[in-house]
Amino acid sequence: MTPTHTRRSFLSLATVAAASVGLTGCSLFGVGRNSAGSAARQTDMPAVDGSRTLVAYFSVPETTNPNGMTQDEENSTHVVDGKVYGNTQYVAMLIAGRLGAAQFRIETAEQLPLNHQALIDRAVAWQDANARPALKAQIPNLGRYDTVIVGYPIWEYDMPMPLYTFFEQHDFSGKNIYVFTTHDVSGLSGTLEKVTEMLPRAKVSTNAFEISRNDMNDSQPRVTEWVDRIAQA
Repeated sequence: MTPTHTRRSFLSLATVAAASVGLTGCSLFGVGRNSAGSAARQTDMPAVDGSRTLVAYFSVPETTNPNGMTQDEENSTHVVDGKVYGNTQYVAMLIAGRLGAAQFRIETAEQLPLNHQALIDRAVAWQDANARPALKAQIPNLGRYDTVIVGYPIWEYDMPMPLYTFFEQHDFSGKNIYVFTTHDVSGLSGTLEKVTEMLPRAKVSTNAFEISRNDMNDSQPRVTEWVDRIAQA
C-alpha cells in the first residue's frame, strides 16, 4: 500500500514543521474499560508558557515503512507526506509545535520488538510482574521547566510500565503536569488518577487530553483547541 492509499489523511508537513521530527511512534492495545473525555478547564492551573514547557512522550512504532502496512501497523501510526509517525508521537509534535515547547522521548534501555504480538506479550509480562523497565535516559534539564506535558498510549488498559519508571525516577515537585493519551476506545483508562497519586508534590491538571486512533485525521484541530485552552488558563 502506498502512502496515498492509507486510511490516514496526509497533512502538510508544514503543520508540524515547528516540532522536532527525530522521534518514534506508538502502539495501541486493547479495548478500555474506563473511558473518559477531556475535562473542562481547571481554573487553578496557571497559563502554560511554551518556553518553560516540556512535552515528554512514550511511543513505540510497529513500522517505519509507509508501504504495505498491516492493519495493526496502520492502527498504531499516522502518516504525513510519506513519513510514518506513531500516534502518540504525532500528537506530541502538534502540542510542542503549537506551544513552541521542547520535547523529550521516553525510551526503554532495551530495544522493544516491533512485531505486534511480541509487543503485546512484553506489555502483559511487564504488567504481570509490576515491572519498572529501565529507561535509556532521564530528562537532563528538568529544572528549566515549570510545566511538563506527558503523553503515552494505553496498553492493556493502563499506562505502559515504562511510564511508572519515568514518574518514579524524576522529581516533579512544584511542577504543573498535564497528561494526554492515545488509545483504541479507552480514553484515559483511569491513568490520570494514577499519575495524580504518584505525584503528590506536583499539581496534576484534571484537564487531560485523549484521542482515539480512529480520530487521528481530526487530531490537529482537536489538539489546537486543547492547547489554546491550557495556554489561556
